[in-house]
Amino acid sequence: MRDFSRARARTLAAERPASQPRRRFLTALFFGALTLMVAGLTLPALADSLDGAKARGEVGEKRNGYVGIVVSAPSADLVRLVDDINLRRRDAYRSIAEKTPGSTLAAVEQLAGAKLIGNAASGTYVEDASGNWVKKP
Repeated sequence: MRDFSRARARTLAAERPASQPRRRFLTALFFGALTLMVAGLTLPALADSLDGAKARGEVGEKRNGYVGIVVSAPSADLVRLVDDINLRRRDAYRSIAEKTPGSTLAAVEQLAGAKLIGNAASGTYVEDASGNWVKKP
């Protein structure tokens, strides 16, 4: 009889709604995840998009495959945007160099820079051979 009552108690406990501390934890977890998700979506909006910064003439493509800041007094958001993009590009370039026999990071960077400058939209800034910023015709 004792085993039956323990089994019944377990069944009843399983049917009961979550306890108050557990409910608070799950609610906090949900809102924490929601906050992180919203922050992840708004950070790029705050930092602005690369295309928008290029269109405004604030940044341009460099010959070494990275984004460079064209304006003399960049905002903190613009600096963060450029740093984030360049870190991601470096990771991608490094991965390509490691997977390509006989290739180096510098070679991948140079090739990527040439392609990015070649594909840059007309009127955006690109770095010329002497290291100066020029608007692409």
